[in-house]
Amino acid sequence: MTRCLWRGLSFIGWIWIASAVWAQSPVIDPSFFATKLYPVLEAAHCRLCHATDGVASGTRIHFPDKKASQDQIQLFGLSLAAVVNRSNPSESLLFVKPTNRIKHTGGERIKPGSDDEKILSQWIQYLASASDESLAGERRRLGESAGTAKQEHAVRRLTHSQYDNTVRDLLGDYSRPAVHFPPEDYVDGFKNQAQYQGMTPLLVEAYSTAAEKLALNAFRAGDINHLIPCKPVSATDVKCRDLFVRSFGLRAFRRPLREVEFKRYAAAFSAQASLSAKFLEGARTVVEAMLQSPNFLFHLEAGPDGQSVDYDIASRLSYLLQDTMPDKVLLDAAAKGELRTSAGRDAATRRLLDDPRAHQALDEYFDQWLRFDRVLNSSKEERRFPQFSLEMAASMVEETRRLLDHLVWDDRNFMELLTADYAYLSSDLATLYKLPAPAGQFELVHFPAGTPRAGLLGEASFLAANSGPTETSPTARGIFIREQKKKREI
Repeated sequence: MTRCLWRGLSFIGWIWIASAVWAQSPVIDPSFFATKLYPVLEAAHCRLCHATDGVASGTRIHFPDKKASQDQIQLFGLSLAAVVNRSNPSESLLFVKPTNRIKHTGGERIKPGSDDEKILSQWIQYLASASDESLAGERRRLGESAGTAKQEHAVRRLTHSQYDNTVRDLLGDYSRPAVHFPPEDYVDGFKNQAQYQGMTPLLVEAYSTAAEKLALNAFRAGDINHLIPCKPVSATDVKCRDLFVRSFGLRAFRRPLREVEFKRYAAAFSAQASLSAKFLEGARTVVEAMLQSPNFLFHLEAGPDGQSVDYDIASRLSYLLQDTMPDKVLLDAAAKGELRTSAGRDAATRRLLDDPRAHQALDEYFDQWLRFDRVLNSSKEERRFPQFSLEMAASMVEETRRLLDHLVWDDRNFMELLTADYAYLSSDLATLYKLPAPAGQFELVHFPAGTPRAGLLGEASFLAANSGPTETSPTARGIFIREQKKKREI
């Protein structure tokens, strides 16, 4: 009885404190966040978890770089509006989590009733009371819609899958070197968030090592992949050298080389070819150098001089729809200016989608969206889940991938992702689901009437990815659904 009374009084006390806090919410200047609240959050060490490598990396709160400008810090403050409850600010996750009024993984970071809490509540009240139009205007003023957004789109590093696909199509090399690169972080559920694509020393070293191996393998058995568009008459054949440097540079940089770039690579070619008395050694040097260039490793929209709009469109279409570099047809369309028209882009899009590489690109998207890595890399307690194995995990992923491919490429209603009364089963999965085995592997099987299983949420890949090693976890599954719906969560 006493304990219940104490809990009741504690709850009443919280309401009283919250009422007092929210009653004093003056109109503040937007710069209040950068000058007042941000230092409080830094002192509370919130960044330790809310970073790309922190335990809260999958949340809506990601602190900007430590060297961020005041405008960037202020933009971060405005982004917190996503975790503010406008109808009841005192129930905002931004308020109750750091004060540990509801369970917070990081514990109490801001003491209830403190001056720091008052500062936090003032900012929350500002975000809750500000209109969408005023917040959008403030973001534009700070450059999010113009400067920051433009910069984000201007420099985007190739993801590991894009890197592997690009060297495959550029060099005919299927070794997938990026598998051995430092792993990419998932931010907001995906790996391609430009603002978090850092270049660590380990990654730089990996790029260098890969470039050396790829260039060596490209000419190990001669020019077997026909990278050189001519037959050199000597090791120092200038005409053939120039044709190679320009043609390979066009494909590697996804645009024509600038004159200064051409001269630099041509000089490097000649120096190595003369030294070794071998034309292919000069070509190898150029390939190795270009594969380490920012012009290869990054999407540099508008190029160094801002004059490559057509080729930018080609790259954006190709990496979006096929997860790889533009092919010759697309580069030729860019050279003719065809991609500047809606008709030209429509024709290019339809052609790119009518290609097996578009299927692979969509698979990569679904792989990240549904976190298939959590299935393939999961570990289950053998006595609790005796049928689980690496092979079974691969079958689980393949089942879901085939359902998704069916919905997209067979032009089905995508709501069937949640309602499908069928699945693509292997014999092992059929045994797991206690259904009759199909005649072949991963054939479409309709569930018997009354089966409670339906769609993605009933598939083993989803259930296995969102459970623990010894027990199922309805909570983890609910969190995953909520996060995918909102895209990000606190």
